[in-house]
Amino acid sequence: MPRSSRIQWSRVAVYWAVLTFGLVLLWSIALNLLNLSGVGPAITLVFPALLGALLAFLLYRMHLRQILEYDDVGYSITKGARGVEEHKWLDFKECSVLRDSYGSKVRVYRERDRDHSDVDSKACGIDPYAFRDFVSSRINSDTSTVSTPEIFSGLEKEIQRGRAYWVADLNETFKLYQISGEVFPLMARGNTRPKGFVLSRFVAVTIMPNYEVALYAHELGGSELARSRMMHLVRIIETMRDQKNIKWSWLLLFSNEEPPESIVRVIEEFTNEDIGIGCIDIGTGKLVTSRNQLGRSLLGQMHFNNLIRDLRRRKLLQAGLSAI
Repeated sequence: MPRSSRIQWSRVAVYWAVLTFGLVLLWSIALNLLNLSGVGPAITLVFPALLGALLAFLLYRMHLRQILEYDDVGYSITKGARGVEEHKWLDFKECSVLRDSYGSKVRVYRERDRDHSDVDSKACGIDPYAFRDFVSSRINSDTSTVSTPEIFSGLEKEIQRGRAYWVADLNETFKLYQISGEVFPLMARGNTRPKGFVLSRFVAVTIMPNYEVALYAHELGGSELARSRMMHLVRIIETMRDQKNIKWSWLLLFSNEEPPESIVRVIEEFTNEDIGIGCIDIGTGKLVTSRNQLGRSLLGQMHFNNLIRDLRRRKLLQAGLSAI
């Protein structure tokens, strides 16, 4: 299944701006040396701008243009004028969607949290979430038939859009993430040092601590086993915290009904300062959180209390656009 690169005009524009500035400067110097002035010579400045556009497009094709081909066995990718890079799905253990300064891409790991390769699927005109799901179904045969509720897909995209940005930069998301025999429908991780423009990045690097953080999303389950299930998930998160040196963690639970009072009480009285817990009633959107600082951040900075409303609004908007 070949996928040719979609032209990334923003990157072409960067090349064009730099090249045009240099060419116009040289052209202007040449006009001054020749003592040419007036409207006619000024109009000729369009030529270095056009030449800059041509050179920018050629440089983009040589260095950044990508062609991706993949099938049930593996994939190959060609970047610019470099050779073809080929991989087999059997070489990988898991995959994720990663957001960086240039957009979203798919990261495939040969070993968990270690050696990996990045596939800029968006640069090749492929939706990164759809490509990640395709890759995951090829490298995780034991979970390829497991379906996740639609709400977790919506949650993932909200996180990737920066819903938790004011607390942490959760820039990598995993679906069907396996830990200690438990499969979390969604896990997101990152750090507390967000990447921004020059000033905000300088402030982040010089002032803000760089803590590793993670958010785990799961279903609460039946009310009879809800408490024991929730505490089981908390213990898994505590183990991950200790093994991976994760400073802050969140457990976000989804319930198809209003959680019983006993669960609400356990959540509100949860005292571990390294883990924040929240439970969302999918029907009403009501969010119950632990009273520690991390639990309150689910409401105050991340606004997960508005998640259901925002997802419904986005779904209606997409349905309306598709109907046009």
